[in-house]
Amino acid sequence: MGKLICGKNSVQDAIKNELPLAKVYLLKSPVLKINKNMKVQIISKKEMDKLTRENHQGFVAELKEFNYYTLEDILRDKPERFLILDRVQDPHNFGAILRSANAFGIKHVLIAKDRQVEVTPTVLKVSSGGYVGIKVVRVDSMQTAIKKLKDSGIWIYATSLEKAAPVSQVTFNTPMALVIGNEGKGVSKPILKQSDQNVYIPMEGTVQSLNVSVATGILLSNLSK
Repeated sequence: MGKLICGKNSVQDAIKNELPLAKVYLLKSPVLKINKNMKVQIISKKEMDKLTRENHQGFVAELKEFNYYTLEDILRDKPERFLILDRVQDPHNFGAILRSANAFGIKHVLIAKDRQVEVTPTVLKVSSGGYVGIKVVRVDSMQTAIKKLKDSGIWIYATSLEKAAPVSQVTFNTPMALVIGNEGKGVSKPILKQSDQNVYIPMEGTVQSLNVSVATGILLSNLSK
């Protein structure tokens, strides 16, 4: 069974945001607006309590298993631009990044299996449908994956303040990937060593940093110019 979403409001939000649901479990006849193609099963409270120990309020939705892609999909599709996320851990940030990626025409996002938030119901909800049409590629080793990308002629640009140029002044070669770092620590040093060019967002106010999802949106806006 896939991940479960519990509680009336949470299930209602999942349906409203068109999350990929395998089935909706209810204690009584539907009182929510449910797509006629969606599978709905009426079960007893005892059965629902066996499904989950959470406070379900008589509403449980099963999320379909998310379909991750492989590095070979990127190499085959040959996108001009795509994103690499290096240890982004907040599902709200991941969801917002997917939404921005969709808005700017990014079709591929690369993540690692370790120390990186996976695609969760929260990620999908926050993306507000932005995950649709994006291939989320999941790899065992980010460093190994980046080496393969570079060997295939893909330029790597990383976000950093060290030895970096303002993003607005950089002429991006394609095909290329933009590496977005961890919320607190940024892009890891081993991956910075693999970068062909580091970029940063110049700031004029007293604030010296931006939320990672906000920064990603600004960077993608510059890429699209």
